[in-house]
Amino acid sequence: MVSEFFPGLSQDFSQLLVDDIDDYNVVIKVGENTNTKEFHAHSNILRARSPYFKKAFLQNRRVTKENNIFNFIKPNISPIVFEMVIRYMYSGILDLREKAVTDILYLLVASDELLMQGLITFVQKYLIENQAEWLQDNLFNVLHTLFQFESCKQLQDYCLESICEDPEPFFNSPKFLTLEKNILLGLLDRDDMTMDEIELWNNLIKWGIAQNSELNGKNVTNLNSWNKEDFLTLKSTLDPFISHIRYFDISSKDFYNKVWPFKTLLPEELFENIVSFHFADTQPENKLPPRSGKLPVDSIIIKPKYATILANWTQRKDANVRILKNEYTFNLIYRGSRDGFDTDTMRSKCNGQGATILVIKIKENGFIIGGYNPFNW
Repeated sequence: MVSEFFPGLSQDFSQLLVDDIDDYNVVIKVGENTNTKEFHAHSNILRARSPYFKKAFLQNRRVTKENNIFNFIKPNISPIVFEMVIRYMYSGILDLREKAVTDILYLLVASDELLMQGLITFVQKYLIENQAEWLQDNLFNVLHTLFQFESCKQLQDYCLESICEDPEPFFNSPKFLTLEKNILLGLLDRDDMTMDEIELWNNLIKWGIAQNSELNGKNVTNLNSWNKEDFLTLKSTLDPFISHIRYFDISSKDFYNKVWPFKTLLPEELFENIVSFHFADTQPENKLPPRSGKLPVDSIIIKPKYATILANWTQRKDANVRILKNEYTFNLIYRGSRDGFDTDTMRSKCNGQGATILVIKIKENGFIIGGYNPFNW
């Protein structure tokens, strides 16, 4: 028989953090300017809990030693954030209930620096499950803060997916013009982006102009005022993005009116292939696949991405098979919260409607269940 006493162990180790401890051998100064604080700690615990500290002690890097005391200076981590980090390291406990979401976000940044993958995984999951509304309202800030960290890919993907589901507010925001290059590339790479391809092109041109002060004020509807240097400047900025636009999904009319005027931005071979596709019905040898987009679904239970999964399941296909826009149509014929939950009402609404999908969310646990009837009710 094996017995575990982790709560007591956690409580005992927490006592090592009290202010009057005198057996510490590490001093960590965090913060900057007037917002600083010193933490006293033990090298053995830091070494065991953080690969960053383990490496620092082994290689004697990023640390100084004086009178047998190791000294770390971390001006980029605030006292509030490091308080959470060190309590987690000593006790294995992390209480985020009363913490500002911005501090939790910077906890992720600190966890990445300290190589604490378990903490990174937990905090990302916490933010997605408990702070979804805040994330939606602060997409620019979240992406700007975390996009450089490979360890935070789960939260990055969540934010990018949210933008792809409803891209207009993001692209129409004035903040879009200040978006970092790598974030925009990440968006243009997404197969689930629901914005029309020509609108992505228009926004890319708008973003590229905003990156060059000498192009500010230039009229994109009247290119007669543009000179050769203007086009070269824009081309230099947009070169990394050009291959990520799916030109063969743009209508001939939009291509002629919106893309053709900027043809000098495109490689000559690519431009000729697009022209042949639109005006000579020549199929290109290499082209990016169409974006899957989203299936419009009037539901308060499932998101469009789940409608795609359900549509694939009805055809006995893998859930992740790409579905093109407008390939399926979902018509809401019965909603319990609107029409009533009695059986007779459901039958009167659903009988004779053909193939139907039933989706039910269980109030007690939030589970979603359902079924598919390929015939009539």
